[in-house]
Amino acid sequence: MNILVSSLLLLTDLNAAADVSAKNKYASLMESKSEIIVVKDLNANTKPYIYFSFTTGKDIPATEAKTTKWDIAFSKTTIAVNGGTSGPGRGGAQVLEQPFEMIKQAPEDGYKTDGESGSAIPGGSGNSWYKYDMSVHAILPIVGRTILLKTAEGKYAKIEIISYYKGAPEEVPTEESSYFTFRYSVADEKGKF
Repeated sequence: MNILVSSLLLLTDLNAAADVSAKNKYASLMESKSEIIVVKDLNANTKPYIYFSFTTGKDIPATEAKTTKWDIAFSKTTIAVNGGTSGPGRGGAQVLEQPFEMIKQAPEDGYKTDGESGSAIPGGSGNSWYKYDMSVHAILPIVGRTILLKTAEGKYAKIEIISYYKGAPEEVPTEESSYFTFRYSVADEKGKF
């Protein structure tokens, strides 16, 4: 009887230890899972830009353009980052042909800044986040392309453009363009999403 009780207690202790070990093993994975935020109808029908901060999740007044209070800026189909010639921040970007959900770690290099030779996020149909469909005269996000960003403060973020039209219509849009709907996530201090 004592052997049976001792064996049961030992098994209980081993199971408890395994549970703690499993929780510790996966705790860092769970903690690094960053929040995904959706921004709807950000009006980019502006000159020169509408500025946006990933830190606050809000647009920033144009009077703050020469500060590090913003991370990304939109004007029609053009997207700028707060770095290089566009702002005083440490921002940069690269466009990856990889779905948003699949990107779990921000690359440490490969980021470009806005400069004299072009934008970090290139303009033009098929060059970065969108294609122009001439048959329906619409700007459509390219499925499976994700913009990786270095923020003005040097943190990492990923962004997926969902729609360029007000209300993010599922049908081919015909009016009210330059309203960005996108989702983004800011990585933890180790660059994990």
